[in-house]
Amino acid sequence: MYQCQKSTKCVSKQRLVDDIQDCPWNDDETFDDSCSLNDARFRRKCLIRDKKMCTAPSFLIDKSTGCEDDEENNIGHGIAKYDDHIYFQRMRDGKRDLITIVIDGQNETDETECTYWPCNNTYTRCDGFWSCTDGADEINCPNSICPEFHHRCGFPDDPSNLSCLPIARAGNGIVDCVGASDERKVCRSAYLTADVYSWQC
Repeated sequence: MYQCQKSTKCVSKQRLVDDIQDCPWNDDETFDDSCSLNDARFRRKCLIRDKKMCTAPSFLIDKSTGCEDDEENNIGHGIAKYDDHIYFQRMRDGKRDLITIVIDGQNETDETECTYWPCNNTYTRCDGFWSCTDGADEINCPNSICPEFHHRCGFPDDPSNLSCLPIARAGNGIVDCVGASDERKVCRSAYLTADVYSWQC
């Protein structure tokens, strides 16, 4: 396990340098010793920000990253792709990401039994994604421009001016902000499978 800097949060070392921010200060993506990890043989050697790093297999690669090809890295031979994998942040987000499976006679998805998962926890806190209906996991974050217990909001009467909305008005079923950014569940329930309709503009 890797302990995030300035935090009690711990993440699996397999999630280091995977192009997904897990730590509040993004130090899981700037970890210098990624080529010394136990799973280094499954990682791709890359030059990122002028530093040699070994990225996780799930890291999205484009030609400009300075990564060696698969044959030189011995990557891709006998390794399963992450197509059937979802990240913790996408569980209990109001959108079903996995096919329903039957477990002990019950239909289960990544959205069932959600009452057992607290939405505001060390793994969802300030990760840029609303896990709680009212966005409680995304308030009072280090990069916030709003006062305590407020979210950024563009009000319809002046959408070009970003203001702040009290958390009590977020997730209450009443759209206060342009694009229903304060009512994330409204669009998820209307368009469960279409990411293109995630904003109600």
